[in-house]
Amino acid sequence: MDFIVTTSLGQNPSLVQQARELAQQYGVIYIERRKRSIRKLLAIYDKGILTVYQDQLVFVNRDGSKLYFHPDTAMLRIKAQHDPLLDLLGVTPKIVLDTTMGIASDSLVMAYAGHLVTALESNPLIYLVVSQGLQRFVSENPQLNQAMRSIKTINQEATSYLSKQPDKSIDIVYIDPMFSEKIVESSNLEALSPLANTSPLSYDLMKEAQRVAKEKIIIKAHFRDSVFEEFGFERQLKPSQKFHYGFKKLI
Repeated sequence: MDFIVTTSLGQNPSLVQQARELAQQYGVIYIERRKRSIRKLLAIYDKGILTVYQDQLVFVNRDGSKLYFHPDTAMLRIKAQHDPLLDLLGVTPKIVLDTTMGIASDSLVMAYAGHLVTALESNPLIYLVVSQGLQRFVSENPQLNQAMRSIKTINQEATSYLSKQPDKSIDIVYIDPMFSEKIVESSNLEALSPLANTSPLSYDLMKEAQRVAKEKIIIKAHFRDSVFEEFGFERQLKPSQKFHYGFKKLI
């Protein structure tokens, strides 16, 4: 994806250096901010904008939607009495592969509960913004900070990654593909949609997941999605939810 890199309005030599290095890394151009608003830069360049701030990276799509890391959704789930994903994982710490990191809410919930999580993200920009956010964001909760830092992130497509893993080497493989239908309430994901991998769940991915997973494959999908039946997942019914979890036991 073509985009430009700039800094916050309060630019300093350190931020400029970071921005220049990112522009070189991704083969795009660095633009001096010169006190111009992001809206102004969008109008001039008609490209997405990656902005380097002191404590985070923010990507703004051409439509103005913003992608940045914040653990707010995960924190709400952590504070709840129980979480359906954690119920499927069980209380014993597991080695988990999250094949679709996105904004890392699921990875963070699992890591906070004590599971050892590796998270894959195929899109380089999503990976950059979220992986750096997991390392930089500081909350008032030391356990949450520890959970964020514990997640191993990898910029790679899931099938390719799984194909190189030994048989039965990961306890749980977790899959959260883009929903087949838009959930209106998920406005916080608007900036993610133009960047996310929209490929449907493939038989190649499922074949590799079944080879590598030791205990279980878990999937999250829209409640109307046929993926549960198509790939033989047992659906965990939640009548009030727009999405359901499904699982396939391998032992």
